[in-house]
This record gives sequence, structure tokens and C-alpha cells, in this order.
Amino acid sequence: MSDLPRVARLYVVAVLLAALIAGMAGVLLAPPRLALAPIALLLLLCATIAQQFKVKSPKHQSYYTTTIFFFAAATLLHPGYVVVIVLVAHAVEWLRVRTRWYIQAFNMANFLLCSIAAGAIFGLGESGHANGRAVLFAALAGVAFVGLNHLLTALVITWARGVRISRAGTLDWENVGTDLALMSVGALGSLLWLTNPWLVPLCIGPLFLIYRSLLVPSLREQARTDPKTELANMKHWNQLAQAEVERARRFGRPLSVVLADFDLLRDVNNRHGHLVGDLMIRRVADAIRAAVREYDVPARFGGDEFAILMPETTLAEAMAVAERIRRGVESIVLNIADGSSPAATVSVGVALFPGHGRTASDLLAAADRAVYQAKALGRNRVCAFADPDAESLRLIRIPTAARREAS
Repeated sequence: MSDLPRVARLYVVAVLLAALIAGMAGVLLAPPRLALAPIALLLLLCATIAQQFKVKSPKHQSYYTTTIFFFAAATLLHPGYVVVIVLVAHAVEWLRVRTRWYIQAFNMANFLLCSIAAGAIFGLGESGHANGRAVLFAALAGVAFVGLNHLLTALVITWARGVRISRAGTLDWENVGTDLALMSVGALGSLLWLTNPWLVPLCIGPLFLIYRSLLVPSLREQARTDPKTELANMKHWNQLAQAEVERARRFGRPLSVVLADFDLLRDVNNRHGHLVGDLMIRRVADAIRAAVREYDVPARFGGDEFAILMPETTLAEAMAVAERIRRGVESIVLNIADGSSPAATVSVGVALFPGHGRTASDLLAAADRAVYQAKALGRNRVCAFADPDAESLRLIRIPTAARREAS
């Protein structure tokens, strides 16, 4: 845990100790009963399998349907069984996908605390069969389970990454609502088990639908993303650009479009092969992603071109970001097998709404012409769009280093 800030390390240790104490207390106060072993084994098997099927959202949040089985175990079983189910499910996942040990240990402790708390709340209203009181306390237990789980996770993200708790992501309604839906299936399964165990398979349908729905945001993101660079694709970029241009027109706000063209990609492909060329494209995309601001929208425009939409951005501000992109690409160092290190540069054009174009396509065309102006001046530079009849070109910087001959 040496890579974590001190406050995050202390927090992780505190959660681990709390889970250890709660688990031991639960086992001592309510020892496992052998009669519950069959259902414990069934939930252990289901939880272990479900834990292997992670769904990752576009916002880098991970969802597991395991919540259903952890909550069912918390409401139906004694704490000793719950401890085993949580530990085994996570241990099997860790053997398959090795992460830092303290991350998996924190996840185990988190779910142990949530499960024990939920089980204690449900136990207050347990009557041995499903009635109104049992439904009420199952709902309260589910809310406690999800709320505590998300709070503990939000705190560790806040202290580990140094962000505000509101930006941790785990307290967003989208995330909380998804886990509440999963918990409700677990609660339904528990209540059905208390009523008639043969009704429990009816939960399979909702579980399948929830799992499929979790995949929808990822599929939507894939449809918007260029697979090679993981930047936006141009279909998605055009949709956003049209909306932003309309907003800029309505409220009289500035907006800029930047187009960056990777210089001499053909030479890289011919000399080092297309695999190296593809790797360079990805490295250029990484440099662009690192240089732009949070609200800018970078996209892969074509084979070796990248478009960046910059809302609320004046020409001077866009030129500054474009220069940052140029410098970032110029600093790329890629050592390949033959010992050579191909150079990477971009020629960048900038266009401003509405002076250089009143539609997204007009702005792209103006930025594209500015790219040609930059290439005509020797490449590896940033140019703002200039009217073709203008006597001079607007240039931000002309490096003194020797340039390759134009192709």
C-alpha cells in the first residue's frame, strides 16, 4: 500500500480491522447451522460464478451481479456462511485476475461489513416467513447494504485519488440505482425462499435482464468510440459538434475546432511497417488526450487526422491548446526492435466560429485548410485559418530545426 496517500492507507486498514472484528463477532454470536449448509453451498456457487462476470461502464465503474447473492446470503444465512461466501467469491476472482492485494482485501472487507449490517437489520423483522414486516425490513436492509457499500467505496476513492467525494462516481444515482435494482432481486429471492423455495427460479429472468441492461452503456460507448485510439469516432463527434455550434450561435459564445494531421505517416509505414505506424497513431492519440481539457472532445477524423471540438474557446485559447498538442506529439519517444526511434510530429490547423465557418462542416474545412497551410510552411507547427486571398498566414510558431522534405 506504499503507493497510497497516508490517509488512504489508514482508512483501508481501519476498514479491514472493522470487517475482521464484525466477522468474528458474527460467527461467535450466531454460529453456522448445518441445516443451512445446502443453501449456503448454492449461494457460494452462484456468487463465485457471478463474480467472474464484471461489467465495466464507460465511466470506469465496475458492476457485479454478485450483489444479489451476497444480499441473499446476508438475509438467509448466519454470518459464518456469509464470511465464507464473500471471501471465496473474491479469492477466486483474484486468482484469475491479479490486482493489488489491498484492493481485493478492501472489497472483501467492504462486502463483509455491508452483508453483516444488512443481515442484522433483516434479523430484526424476521418471522420465519414472508409477510409485510419481512418485506419492510428486507427493503431497509437492502438500502443499508447499498448505501454503506457505496459510501465506503467513495471514501477510499476520495482519499486515494485526492478528489471530492461528489466526483468519486460511486454516489451517482446511476450507480446507486443499479445496485438497488440488483439488491431488490436478491431481496425477492430471499422472500420467495421463505415462502416457497420452488419459486426462487423466477428470479432468473429479472437477473438476466439486469445483466443485459448493464451491457448497454458499454455497447453504446463502443459505437461512439474509435477502436484503435479510444477517442470518439467522427459520427459521434459530428453529433456533438452540431449541437455545440447551435448552442454557440444561440448564446453568442466562442467555439473552436482544431484539426491535427500526423506528418509523414506513410514514411513510418514504409520504413518500419504498419504495426509501428498503428502504434504511433495510438501514441499520438494519447498525447492529444493528455493535452486537451476536460470538456474538449477529441476524435479520430481519418487515418492520420484528429479533430478536437473546443466549446467556450477563443482562437487564442485554442491556439495554446493546439501548441500543447504539437509539443506533446513532438516529445513522443518510441524505441522499436531495430534500434531506431521514428520521429512523430503533427501539423495543426485551428478554426473559430463564426469567423471561419458557421457550421461544423465549415469549421472542419477551414481547419483542414489551415493544416495545409502549416504543411506548406514546413510541418510540425500550428496555423490558424487564413483566407486564401490573404497575403500572409497566421502562424504561432516556426521551429528552427531542419524539416523533412514535403511528400
